[in-house]
Amino acid sequence: MANQRILIDINPKFSLDNTPEQAQHETALLEKLKTLAQQQSIDAQLFICDYRSSIASNLILHPESLEKAVAQIKSEHEKTLKSLSEKFQHDNINYSIKVEWYKPYYEAIIKAAEDFKADLVLKQAHTHSALRNLFITPGDYQLLKSCPSPLLLSKTNNWNKGKCIIAAVDPSHSESENSHLDDIIVQQAKELSDQLNLPLKVCHVFDPTGWEVILNSSATTGVMGQFVVIDSPDDHHALMKKIRKQHETQLNVLKQRHQLKDDEVNLLEGFPEEAITQVADDLNAAFAVVGTTYRSGLLGSTAENLLEQIGCDIIAVKPGDFSSLNTH
Repeated sequence: MANQRILIDINPKFSLDNTPEQAQHETALLEKLKTLAQQQSIDAQLFICDYRSSIASNLILHPESLEKAVAQIKSEHEKTLKSLSEKFQHDNINYSIKVEWYKPYYEAIIKAAEDFKADLVLKQAHTHSALRNLFITPGDYQLLKSCPSPLLLSKTNNWNKGKCIIAAVDPSHSESENSHLDDIIVQQAKELSDQLNLPLKVCHVFDPTGWEVILNSSATTGVMGQFVVIDSPDDHHALMKKIRKQHETQLNVLKQRHQLKDDEVNLLEGFPEEAITQVADDLNAAFAVVGTTYRSGLLGSTAENLLEQIGCDIIAVKPGDFSSLNTH
């Protein structure tokens, strides 16, 4: 079996102020890397991208002085990465290091992932100094949108309390079917389930709210070119049952294709981001594997809301026909 190739993004501030909080976040990534290495040999590249406008735009500095200043900063980062590789050494991990001076940082990460042929990118969610919590920055959203490799966005300190891995799929969506996105999500989740020895939960959420609004006013209103007439609550119940059955059938096709067990598949009702967040909390999920698609260069609102709300780590994967060239 070929070694798994993982790129680990280290915040450049880690090597500048090395505050206890920042140290905790960055070292958490490397603890998770060691966890992944328990069952799999890994080629890991530690990566820092830095850029400081105060230095780059300083007109007082001569070009030679600027070049020396950047070289000095990069040298300090290299020392930090080398120190981290020694501190977190593991028999199944082969480390390399890379430092870049570039902005925007997400483009540098994408290029590094492509050059390294990364199977997975590990990145820490940013910390809001005022709110004292983790959040997704605009740069993180660009990375989620454009990174061709699966991206693990770390929002927790460890996976010690993780009881399962969630795969959030949507077999009812034509785009998921055409791009095989659900298959990619399930395959990624299954591989990590085996690697971490955690049970897999494949979840599909359908939202009946829109149908209920339509049904409540449909006796005299055309719906998508058709007339839906509800004469009684029993008719309403029957139609809702039929809709659920359609989603069950679509989910069962995915289940059979991946030879999933009955207890590995859940059909949920509600708003997708709320239902996935709730089931992740209820099951103490280590992380959720989700698909990210975009229209007009934007992530879907469901994915955005889920990334903000969910408490566990996120792994974002792309459709099979994805190309980062068209997204940034």
